[in-house]
Amino acid sequence: MQVFTVHTPPAENASAAEPMPLLLAEGFCWAALLFGPLWLLAHRLWWPAAALLVASMALGFISPWVAAGLQLVFGFEAQDIRRWALARQGWSLAGVVAAGDEQRATQRLLDAAA
Repeated sequence: MQVFTVHTPPAENASAAEPMPLLLAEGFCWAALLFGPLWLLAHRLWWPAAALLVASMALGFISPWVAAGLQLVFGFEAQDIRRWALARQGWSLAGVVAAGDEQRATQRLLDAAA
């Protein structure tokens, strides 16, 4: 069972119809571990991508194992960085949903709203 946090857009960005919430999975993110700064760029997180790239390069000169450790820590913290960025943009945490996958979590969320 996967746990998702539900985020709703700020009122000024919401459309006239019901705004679609964003679901973010809790826990480890393999894509963030494997692709690091590219994963951040794909989610439009420019400053964290630059910081991770610089830190990875600097730590890579010290030891490749330290840089690999940084990537591992980033895999655990990636979704929290996304939540932080959403909160800075005015998105609010609307709740938590547990389901087998994102599609089922969305369905449970819609069923609860009805």
